[in-house]
Amino acid sequence: MKVFRTLALSGLLSMTAGHVVAADAVVAEPAPAFAPEASVYTWSGPYAGGFVGYNFANVDQSGGAKFDGEGVVGGVYAGYSLQDGSLVYGAEGDVGASDVTAGGFNAATGVPISADSTAFGSLRALVGVAFDPIMLFATGGVAVANKELSLGNVSDDQTHLGYTIGAGVQAKVTDSVTSRVEYRYSDFESKDYDLGNVTVSSGFDEHSIRAGLALKF
Repeated sequence: MKVFRTLALSGLLSMTAGHVVAADAVVAEPAPAFAPEASVYTWSGPYAGGFVGYNFANVDQSGGAKFDGEGVVGGVYAGYSLQDGSLVYGAEGDVGASDVTAGGFNAATGVPISADSTAFGSLRALVGVAFDPIMLFATGGVAVANKELSLGNVSDDQTHLGYTIGAGVQAKVTDSVTSRVEYRYSDFESKDYDLGNVTVSSGFDEHSIRAGLALKF
């Protein structure tokens, strides 16, 4: 009988120890880790916004005379982008008004001459690389600008065609708002201006620094 009680007690202790070990094993199991995906901004879709900037102009005229000017510009831009991984590409257009004024002396007469830029626009391709939440981009395309030349009390205006190229950076402000800073270089063909007794052939190029804010739809 004593031997039986000893065996029964040993079995009970073994069963109890087994349950304790099993309970410890269950408690020791690690909880599954939860790692939410990082938010990635998408540049795809249409957008439109406004910009302000400052232009530096170099005006050439027949006879080899050159003169410089500068002034404020502003306008609106709109475009559509597609995105493939980190590559962003699309098309963009802009129109604006200019307060750029340049002045010098006419090569033929030595009389003061002035050139005022009035309006401009462009239609361009845009290619960028996204680094969430910013995008570096390059752009280039066709440009058009209106300029008025004045010699004494006589003035004439012409529309010039040319090209524009540039680069910049865009940044996410909110899910529906982006900002940008860009540099653009534009070069325009020469046109003939009828200034009374003098006909002046003039072309020009411009360097522009702009900042913009756009709404993404």
